[in-house]
Amino acid sequence: MLFRSHVLAACLACAVLPGADLAAQDVSIQVIDDAAREVVLAAVPRRIVSLVPVATEILFDLGEGSRIVGRDVGDAIRPSIETVLQRRPDLVIVIGGSDNAQAVREMELLEIPFIVVLFNTLEDLRSNILRLGRIVDREDEAQEIWAGIEMDLEQVREAVAGTEPVTVYYDVGYPPAFTVGAGSYLDALLSTAGGRNVFGDLEAPSPRVSLEAIVMRDPDVIIHPSNSTEEMASARPEARPGWENLRAVRSGQVVTVPAELVHRLGPRTGEAAKRLALALHPEVRETLRP
Repeated sequence: MLFRSHVLAACLACAVLPGADLAAQDVSIQVIDDAAREVVLAAVPRRIVSLVPVATEILFDLGEGSRIVGRDVGDAIRPSIETVLQRRPDLVIVIGGSDNAQAVREMELLEIPFIVVLFNTLEDLRSNILRLGRIVDREDEAQEIWAGIEMDLEQVREAVAGTEPVTVYYDVGYPPAFTVGAGSYLDALLSTAGGRNVFGDLEAPSPRVSLEAIVMRDPDVIIHPSNSTEEMASARPEARPGWENLRAVRSGQVVTVPAELVHRLGPRTGEAAKRLALALHPEVRETLRP
């Protein structure tokens, strides 16, 4: 059942946008957000607070970054509602999930216009690019962004089509050991990149696993995401107690990828797939460049 959220922001728009084009304000926008709410905006929002970094990146790629009046108001899960109000938004973008339920309730009570978005799968990325494009009247540009991502993904698939699939352990975190399960978009990207996730049978997006289970599944390659070139050597799989028993460690098949690129499901996802493909299949470097 859809929860109808009428965002009739005419008064707010007049207060915030004294010089706004009245004709543009007459065009309402309807979208269904990722909480199954029907959201009705009185006009294209002029003051957006984005509490979701990927949504912020998409808006900039759509050429509408100037509409963002706030993105540093706490964090995505615990935003400062008082600071949000101070920005006088006619739209707030919030991340979905139970961890964010309190912030959503507060915005409902205060009648702050908002949409809930999820970025867990490639389909989430597609739908949110198109949804945000509709909201800011950039539907053609949104279609172009998604088409570009699809083109990159198809290029990766073609590049690795003739290669032998590589079994891979994706090193999400340690300690304890966390990896990627079938519930994560990273599982889909690994498959696109010519890999076979050794924990792809687990439904959770980021399951905790034991060293014994990793040894038993015996991956060809370990992909280790890194946040900087100055990462401590002790944090790498090669330095962890017992990890020398892994064939990938013994054979030097621990490959680093940039976490800031690969861990953000956004407009650069096609580039992330290319980096993963090169990590798993360096032999395709001549035909596939990031």
